[in-house]
Amino acid sequence: MRHKMIALVLGILMTAAIFTGCVRAATKQNIDTSAGLAVQPVKSVQNIDRTQAMSVVKHMIHLDYSKYKIDLINDDLKYKGQQYFQFLISDENASIEPSIIVSKDNGEIYCYYPDKTTTEVYQDQVFKSKC
Repeated sequence: MRHKMIALVLGILMTAAIFTGCVRAATKQNIDTSAGLAVQPVKSVQNIDRTQAMSVVKHMIHLDYSKYKIDLINDDLKYKGQQYFQFLISDENASIEPSIIVSKDNGEIYCYYPDKTTTEVYQDQVFKSKC
């Protein structure tokens, strides 16, 4: 009985780990309490190129890319002071909305809506089941 309970708990933990794969890691702010000074985290600039950005989309949104294609529709989208690549995913019949944007600075990926708002990909109604 005890072995079954341990196996059940391990199964639940493994399932939870799989489903949290789409969640971005939060940035932690370090605070030096001995000196009373806050140390700001340094954001590394990676300068993502178009090929890397497409790879980010493919790794985040799991589709059969032999049936779907990713088209670059804007290579210099400016949103909230940052530059993004903007992609549209489509099959032979239609495009999937919303478009996808990938930060040129750090590779962060978002859904980009026609009203110029964004959301995390795993929160979007269309793409959340594909993460």
